[in-house]
Amino acid sequence: MKKLFLMFMLLTPLAMAYGEREEIVVSPIYGKQKNNNDKNSPVKGVTGSGVKISFEGKAGIDDNAIMGLGMGVMYNSLKVKGKDINNNSGNLFSVPIYFMVGTGTDNGIYTKFSFGLSVANGSVKWTDKNGGSGKIKAMPLNGYGAIGIGVQKNKFSFGINGIVTPRLKRQYSSPTKRYNDKFSDSVVSLEFGYQPNYKD
Repeated sequence: MKKLFLMFMLLTPLAMAYGEREEIVVSPIYGKQKNNNDKNSPVKGVTGSGVKISFEGKAGIDDNAIMGLGMGVMYNSLKVKGKDINNNSGNLFSVPIYFMVGTGTDNGIYTKFSFGLSVANGSVKWTDKNGGSGKIKAMPLNGYGAIGIGVQKNKFSFGINGIVTPRLKRQYSSPTKRYNDKFSDSVVSLEFGYQPNYKD
């Protein structure tokens, strides 16, 4: 966790120095943890709600097209839910670094497509009534992708995003079964942006 925070602090100035519009963006994240993750079901919906704080800089490259850079830190809860499962909650921390393209160089509606890399850490463990035990752990290096739309006015912006979470690895072992697999969840987030250096 300390290494992720240090990376975030070192790379943030790069994102803030790039572009005509530099924003601090706070994004509450909604992720639904599904009650179907037993040993006989596909593991999905283990990534829960959280928050993302990011710094983004973007600049116009055409009449209404933009390019930019972003850097953030993201937290989500992790929990495996299912019948006869005993589970302690875990945490998923990640630091996404991403490139942005989209539309919206002035006040009004904007669109944003983000893609890049994410460094992640975190895990959760569980047991079941059949004597099985499992662990879900974040893959340390992942791709990052998001798509969003919103509206901006002077120093403020508001939007909604769909985000692919860091890739997770599941390991499970019981007297009758043993397997490993990998998967990703997707979550939805609002985003509230503030441009501290805005000038009329």
